[in-house]
Amino acid sequence: TRSRAGEPKSRYNMISRITGKLVAVDDHSAEIAAGAITYRVLIPSNINKQILSALGGEVSLFTYHYYEGSTKGGSLVPRLVGFVDEIDREFFLVFTGVQGISTRKALKAFVMPIDKIAAAIETGEARTLTSLPGIGARASQKIIAELKGKCTKFALKRRLEQVSETAVESDFRDEAMDVLTQLQYKPVEADRIIENALQANPALDNVDDLLSAIFNQMKDSVK
Repeated sequence: TRSRAGEPKSRYNMISRITGKLVAVDDHSAEIAAGAITYRVLIPSNINKQILSALGGEVSLFTYHYYEGSTKGGSLVPRLVGFVDEIDREFFLVFTGVQGISTRKALKAFVMPIDKIAAAIETGEARTLTSLPGIGARASQKIIAELKGKCTKFALKRRLEQVSETAVESDFRDEAMDVLTQLQYKPVEADRIIENALQANPALDNVDDLLSAIFNQMKDSVK
């Protein structure tokens, strides 16, 4: 089953995380021994170096579980794809929500950090996308057309914390401040960036729109 573009498919996920000893790793996969079972987890090449240092030790990956193959003849094979953090997994699922971008194609394409890929989508930089393995000119234009405006938080490398359903949401300005401080901006500088965005866009009333406005300001400032 496929979700719409820009809509994460995590609701179809059966195995969401795996923790165990990293016994082997190569450019395309990692083997993780969890108890008596060793799992082969497919990984995008942009995290290979991140987990290689953990070889022989414990590692924890956020996973996406899917089936590969054809329903004809019962040849479906279960697969796991692993990511260092949840935000990378979420972006991967958004990216593969574009028609024609399969899981395998996305795995090959992810050779650079997700914030750079997401920034290219948000700024319409087709050249950056076509530099990714397996992504041609037509695919890059389709990705931009379907996902532009939906990848701001990934471009800003926003790290979302899980909150309980009963928790009270913090002020959206405070949320934006948290994002910017995680990106190594000093509080005074972050406050100035937020204030400039709000002054330029008085109607802003939620964190996603505020972050989008901030991202656009950053983009304009480097032109």
